[in-house]
Amino acid sequence: MEPEESAPPAETPEAQESAPVEETAPVPSGFPFSFSGVASFAATGWGRVLFWQAVLAIALGGSVMLVLGQYWAPVLDAAVAQLPEQAGLHEGQLHWPADQTGVLAENNYLRIIIDPNSQQQHGQLADLQIEFRRNSWVLSSVFGYLDFPYAVDEFSINRETHIPWWGSRRPFLLLGGSVAVGVSYCLLTLLFGFIGVWPAKTVAFFADREGGLSKLWRLTTAAWLPAGALLTMGCLCYALQFLPLMGLLILILLHLIVGWVFLFFAPFFLPPAVHTAENPFDIEDSHEEDLEAEESEESPSDRSGNPFT
Repeated sequence: MEPEESAPPAETPEAQESAPVEETAPVPSGFPFSFSGVASFAATGWGRVLFWQAVLAIALGGSVMLVLGQYWAPVLDAAVAQLPEQAGLHEGQLHWPADQTGVLAENNYLRIIIDPNSQQQHGQLADLQIEFRRNSWVLSSVFGYLDFPYAVDEFSINRETHIPWWGSRRPFLLLGGSVAVGVSYCLLTLLFGFIGVWPAKTVAFFADREGGLSKLWRLTTAAWLPAGALLTMGCLCYALQFLPLMGLLILILLHLIVGWVFLFFAPFFLPPAVHTAENPFDIEDSHEEDLEAEESEESPSDRSGNPFT
């Protein structure tokens, strides 16, 4: 009879406690507010970057929606309500009743003026001012003014037609404007991230850190997330009247600086680059190693047998 195989001895509690426990590295998560947090996006997929970009786009679009709905929409409503019975463009010139010219509606954020004869100097009393003149319309702000010719030669303004048109499309236009701002910012951050891959690659090379186009592109794109959060807070403060327009413009410039600072310093927190000790140019050594490996794989019967077999 064949002897029964003995069962392996059970592990004692001391042996179980002394056995090494494999620890898995935690998966990076959360919104990055530090250089190491931005660098962690290089180790994760694009889904995490796009998710936080979507959150940022919703927050930024919401703050813009607050400005449009709370301050711009009432001015536009008042201006549309004061439209004359019949006006418009004829042969590229504005025709408007003389008794209905002047300021149609205004507040501290938006001001709309009708002045076909350019008889008055209206100054700059709002953050954004739109003035319709005889042959052009003027857009002015703290940066100065821009004069644009009318895009069409013939355009009729009918009170009975345009008041219902604005009322039916008002929420969609405001929502579309806010969504366009959020999506445009996400696309710009992707573009800025792609442009910043080469500076980040240079920093990673001299810092002896891991590289790769996809990894660095995710890192450089994520570098604009903290800057975008700063911009969103600035827009929200502007909507709540905690920040004037000049302060918002300064904050926009500051957010650009913050983005490039994160883009430059985040590569220092990438994992160190791994270098192999093998010399790819040492052909003789590699050939000798291959011969030794082939000899070790030969069985003893092959080495002691007929060399002609």
